[in-house]
Amino acid sequence: MTDSYDIAVIGAGPAGMSAAITASAAGARVVVLDDKPLAGGQIYRNVTDSPLQNTDLLGEDYTKGAALVEQFNACRAEKITAANVWHVGDNGEILFSQAGASASLTAREVVIGVGAMERPFPVPGWHLPGVMTAGSAQVMLKSDGLVRDDSVFAGSGPLLYLIVAQYLRLGVKVRALVDTTPKQNYMAATGLLPGALGHTDVLTKGIGLLNEIRRAGVPVYKYAEDLQIRGEQQAQGLSFTAKGVSHSLDAEHIFLHQGVIPNLNMTRATGVEHVWNREQLSWQPQLNSWGQTSVAHIAVAGDSSGIIGADAAALSGQLVAWQQLARLGLISPEDADNHSQPLQQKLKSYQGLRRFIDRLYKPADALRKPEQPETMVCRCEEQTRGQLKAAFDQGARLPDELKGLTRCGMGPCQGRQCGHTVSELLAQWQGCEVEEVGYYRLRSPMRLINLTELARFQPHQQASVVEVKS
Repeated sequence: MTDSYDIAVIGAGPAGMSAAITASAAGARVVVLDDKPLAGGQIYRNVTDSPLQNTDLLGEDYTKGAALVEQFNACRAEKITAANVWHVGDNGEILFSQAGASASLTAREVVIGVGAMERPFPVPGWHLPGVMTAGSAQVMLKSDGLVRDDSVFAGSGPLLYLIVAQYLRLGVKVRALVDTTPKQNYMAATGLLPGALGHTDVLTKGIGLLNEIRRAGVPVYKYAEDLQIRGEQQAQGLSFTAKGVSHSLDAEHIFLHQGVIPNLNMTRATGVEHVWNREQLSWQPQLNSWGQTSVAHIAVAGDSSGIIGADAAALSGQLVAWQQLARLGLISPEDADNHSQPLQQKLKSYQGLRRFIDRLYKPADALRKPEQPETMVCRCEEQTRGQLKAAFDQGARLPDELKGLTRCGMGPCQGRQCGHTVSELLAQWQGCEVEEVGYYRLRSPMRLINLTELARFQPHQQASVVEVKS
C-alpha cells in the first residue's frame, strides 16, 4: 500500500470529474478530494440524489449532469468525499480534514478544480440576517428542498434568472426581480453578439427564462440603481431606484447576485501567479493553453481558471488530464496533442459567448465599489468602507497593509468576501490599475481547522484498485 498517486484532483465539479475520468481511463493512479458528500459541484449538486421528486423542474442544464456524475462514480479514480483540503505543498503533498481528523497524501501532479464563488455585492445592509446570495438559494433547494417564499431577488446574470424561474416552477411566490443590469450594457454588448451566435441555444434559454418570469406575473424592475437593504437587526426590505423612480419593497428574505468569480484562495495559497481579467473584473490564475500554472506540478481547470461555464469546464478538465498524462510519461506528447486539439477548438468556440455574457452582465461600479462610508466591506471583521478609507489615509496602499491596520481579510472566510472589493477600492483611491494593487497574500491552511483535527493526524492509505466492468 502506498500513499502516492500520479494525479490528485481537488474538486468534483464538471472539471474535476472529467479530469479524473480521462486520466484514470488512461491508466493513471488518480485520487479525487471533494468537500461534499456527493460529486457534482455546485452546478450538479445532488443531481443523482435530489430531495425533489421532479428534478426536471430545475431544468435540463441541471439534470444532464447525472450522466457525468454516474460516469465519474464508475471510473477507477479513488474518491475521498467530505474532505476539506487545507494545504497543497511544493512537493505534491496534500493535507486535508475528514470526519474530524487530518490526513496526508502525495501526488506527482495536482489538478485544482474548486469552481467559482459569487461576486461580493457590497451594498448598504448586505450583511444583515435574511440577506443571502442567489447561489445560497440554489444550495438550499438542491440539498434540502428548502425555499423562501415571497423573497426579493436582486442583481443580474443568468444564475439569478434561473433560480427565480426554478422557484416559480415549484409554485413558490417571488415578491419581485430587481434587475441591476445597466442600460448601457445592452448597447455595449451588441457588438459582441455575432461572436456568441455559435451558441444560440444558450442565448435562447436566457431569453426564455426572462419571458417565463414575466409570464408568471412577477414584478420586474429594470435598470435598478442605489440599492439599499433596510433594517437594523434583520432585513426588512429593499429600496432602490429604477428608471428614475424610487421604490421600496418589504421583504424578510433578499437574495443578491451579480455574477461569479474564480474561487482563488487555494491557487493563491499555492503561490500560483495570477492576473486581473478586465473583462470579468476578477483575479484568475495565469495559465498556458493546457491549463498549466506557474507552479510546475499544478494545473487548474474549470471556473477556477476563469469563468467559462459548466460545459466548457468539463472540456477543460479533459484537456488538463491529457497534459498531465504526457507530463507523467503515460502517453506521448503527440498523443496528448491529438487528444487536445479538438478540445481546444471546442473551448475556443465558447470564448465569443463568454465575452458577450461578461459584457452584458458587467456589474455597475457602484455595486462593486461601495460609495457610502457605512457600507460593510469585510463582514467577518465588520470593517466598513469608511474605516478602510481611514486606514488608506494613514498610509495603507496594498491589501496586506490594509489588513495589518484593520484586520480586513483575517476572518473565517479568509478574504473571500472582501478581497476583490479591497483590490478595486485601493486602485480607485490611488488612481491606478488593479494589477498594481494586487491581492491579499494567502498561506496555508486554506480552510479553517481546529487543534483536534491536527492532533488526529495520519497518512492516507491508498485504496486498492478495483477493476470496473464496462
